[in-house]
Amino acid sequence: MRGPAMISGPDPEYTQEAVERGVQGRMTVRCVVAHDGSVRGCRVLKGLPFMNASVVEALQRRRYEPATVQGKPVDVYYTFNLRLALPH
Repeated sequence: MRGPAMISGPDPEYTQEAVERGVQGRMTVRCVVAHDGSVRGCRVLKGLPFMNASVVEALQRRRYEPATVQGKPVDVYYTFNLRLALPH
């Protein structure tokens, strides 16, 4: 099996509320990276205040080279571990 690899997509955008409150830290989000390279079905396992929706939206807009088993693309659960730091 070969795991998924990101092709393109945005980084999460900080919300105004998160900036104003100085929110930063680690997030864990579990999603399905589908056989067509799309990301869907995301569930926040460890979130940050005012950032959960923004992070999920950014992940779902990304495209991946899908995971493969015996050379065939397959759907897989993938856990994203993100570190968010306040923008400068």
